[in-house]
Amino acid sequence: MAGLVVRLYFMQVMSGELYASQAQQSLLRSKSIPAPRGNIYDRNGKLLVKSIPSPSVAIDPRIVSGNEDVINELCEKLDLDRNELLKKISNSNITYLERIIIKRDIDYGTMIYFMENKDRLPGVEIVDVFLREYEYGSLAAHILGYTGEVDEERLKSSKYSIGYEGGDQIGLTGIEDVYENVLKGTKGKITYEVNPQGKPKNIVEKIPYISGNDLYLTIDIDLQKVVEETLANSIAAIRQTKAPGTNDNYKVPGGAVVVLDPESNEVLAMASYPTYDPSVFTGGISEINWAYLNDPKNDFPLNNRAIMGYAPGSVFKLVTAYAAQSEDVINTSRYITCSGVWTGLGEDFPKFCWAKGGHGALNLFGAIQNSCDIFFYELGYELFLKNKNAGELLQKYARIFGFGSKTGIDLPNEDAGIVPDKAWKKEYFKDQKQNTIWFPGDSVNMAIGQGDLLVSPLQMAEAYSILVNRGLDFTPHIGKQVKDASGEAFAELSGGEPVNLELNGQYMENIEKGLGLVVSSGTAAARFIGFPLKEIPVAGKTGTAEVAGKQNLAWFCTYAPIDKPKYLIVVMLEQAGGGSVSAAPIAVKIYDYLFNVTNNN
Repeated sequence: MAGLVVRLYFMQVMSGELYASQAQQSLLRSKSIPAPRGNIYDRNGKLLVKSIPSPSVAIDPRIVSGNEDVINELCEKLDLDRNELLKKISNSNITYLERIIIKRDIDYGTMIYFMENKDRLPGVEIVDVFLREYEYGSLAAHILGYTGEVDEERLKSSKYSIGYEGGDQIGLTGIEDVYENVLKGTKGKITYEVNPQGKPKNIVEKIPYISGNDLYLTIDIDLQKVVEETLANSIAAIRQTKAPGTNDNYKVPGGAVVVLDPESNEVLAMASYPTYDPSVFTGGISEINWAYLNDPKNDFPLNNRAIMGYAPGSVFKLVTAYAAQSEDVINTSRYITCSGVWTGLGEDFPKFCWAKGGHGALNLFGAIQNSCDIFFYELGYELFLKNKNAGELLQKYARIFGFGSKTGIDLPNEDAGIVPDKAWKKEYFKDQKQNTIWFPGDSVNMAIGQGDLLVSPLQMAEAYSILVNRGLDFTPHIGKQVKDASGEAFAELSGGEPVNLELNGQYMENIEKGLGLVVSSGTAAARFIGFPLKEIPVAGKTGTAEVAGKQNLAWFCTYAPIDKPKYLIVVMLEQAGGGSVSAAPIAVKIYDYLFNVTNNN
């Protein structure tokens, strides 16, 4: 008895406050309050994406687990698969009063039903979850990207280790992913006092959420609309035409257009076809929609073709022309004769110009103007012969112009492309020993943008912007400015300071003169009939790339006005034939819009 008295005295008097504090702590439970992501705007302040509260059904798995009546009613009213729901409940490892979302974006009737029956559905509540709403539908889908629920694997990564928990909405692709830390909000917190059974009695503390920052982009959504519509309509029209010498229509499974401000490499528009509607991911994408987007028969609309690698064809001659001048292989006074066939590798290995009758004697200007393959075959061969290809000169200048590495644009999943060289070929064909040697013909093919060379439309745009800026290399970018929820700007985004590649200005002016001739009287001249070239001089380069087993790729790279370029456009179409016939007209239509040309037929 004496021992019990002493023990009671110790617990109630000596340690009473300690135990009372611990008891109080054990009766307090907290849960987070989701915060909306920041809005996304175009360069002119037009709202592109916003967060909207969406009523959703949440459950406390500790309470719902084992309650068959509640589980059955949830499955029936929300059209849920029972096994999937049970799996989600059993796999949850959240704290006592937190919840998991089992159905987002419910309708008004469903919301009222659960609110009216909350007393007989313990552990079930209606909460607001913030979902994305796209003001322009599918426009700029590949730029904006989409959001989705963070998964367990991502939660283990450093990027999502702090401030995230199961059920949170995160950026999964595009700008939403790259600028996750800018767009995500700061969660609030609500602390309850609960009874011993865990039922909330009253709110002890409530800390409100802070909305995410607003992000302004470099794109012009009105221009984006024109570009996407022009691309889609042009592809539909090309599909109705037959490839020369065949009974087959052009397939044109996809294409891309990039429009830059060449003074800064701000992306004004970037279109990829086919596209998709990012709203199908809102609240979780259905199996049917996911299967459609990934079915090869639908040409992979999730792929951003603007940052994927393709054979470039003659638009790559920019690099060959600069390399040959820089290495004293060619100057503007030297003429090379094109007879339609070139036998520089021997009579047994003839190579042909696209103009079967030949172009006659051409200097550098005429070769660019007419896109003469034989002229550039010769340049590629002489670059190979110089120093016995020890310096791999063509590859050297290709890398100087940005090929073979990512541009660094603020988008995920950019392709670095391929600049093939001796080391690459040896590794790639290691199981085919006869193909591991770099032959003179490899350099000859590469000189006209063929062979194993792969570049993206965005890389090509950067290469031509280097020419425009006379050797200054600006990183292409899409993020422009960040503002907080009050509208106060606190961060200016850019691609950083340009890198001076220290290129020869005269060589680039020579190339530019040739590009001007392409549009005024060369391979693209027929597409610019009716365009006011005297008032708005345009530089351009057509390209047609052969791909084994497929129809030709069509390219057109252009900028205008030549004297002070405001816009740089790259068009690429898969399996669409010639660059002049198929790709160049798209650029002309975009120029019509940009320069308000109304009489161009």
